[in-house]
Amino acid sequence: MPLLIFLGSQLSNKISTDLYQRHQDTESWTWRESGLPVKYKFCKIRGGSDSGRAALLLCLSGSGPRENLPPHIDSTYFVYELTLDGSTPSPTFLSLREDLENFRIAYQGALAVIAKLHGSLKQLELFQAVPAPVAVLCGREILPKIHPALRVYDYDKSKGGFAYQMTVNA
Repeated sequence: MPLLIFLGSQLSNKISTDLYQRHQDTESWTWRESGLPVKYKFCKIRGGSDSGRAALLLCLSGSGPRENLPPHIDSTYFVYELTLDGSTPSPTFLSLREDLENFRIAYQGALAVIAKLHGSLKQLELFQAVPAPVAVLCGREILPKIHPALRVYDYDKSKGGFAYQMTVNA
């Protein structure tokens, strides 16, 4: 997933790009044309003591990030979460093209709120449990001159949780 976030940052949002999700139940790459679109919610899950430190958890495919943060994400960090509203995170939640567009809007909003509250933020710790097209979109939507660098983590069971992988938008 970190490499897909990096790929998205290289594509940028200046050129129209279609992203698709492989649907596990049908093994199809075609967006479904019916169903209820997914809604997202953004909230602060923990206050911190240093406004220059913040982390964003993307809990869409699973809820793991909250329980598995590395020890250095301590009480000095403000911790925010963007997750599904009204449904349980699941690897199969992304089925409509509108689901991806709704995520893009929610993600941009989350970044805007974090930027407003943490104007001096140089880097944002990013922990994700997301499908591939969402990871690409996370990198695409980063504005180099506005948003902080993303310190991207990936879940590694053998290392007991999330491990730092790379910085995007540095």
